[in-house]
Amino acid sequence: MSERFISMAEVIDRVSFSKTHIYRKIAAGTFPRPVPLGPQKVAFLEREIDEWIADRIDARAAGEGTERRRHRAMTRVNRDGGSDK
Repeated sequence: MSERFISMAEVIDRVSFSKTHIYRKIAAGTFPRPVPLGPQKVAFLEREIDEWIADRIDARAAGEGTERRRHRAMTRVNRDGGSDK
């Protein structure tokens, strides 16, 4: 099986994150690291991006992050008095 490099632009299109957010996630260790191709060029392995996307889908199915979202929503409702602002 051959590996395929994809550009930052394609990664941004696939995951709907900004370039800055992608680099923050890389620094945090929660996103695949790019492969340096030259002094000012990096690319990502398509397989690793596909696996990251699949992991996020699995996490959603497992309910990951729902408590945090629920807490934020309840905090907002309590702060705003239940209004839709």
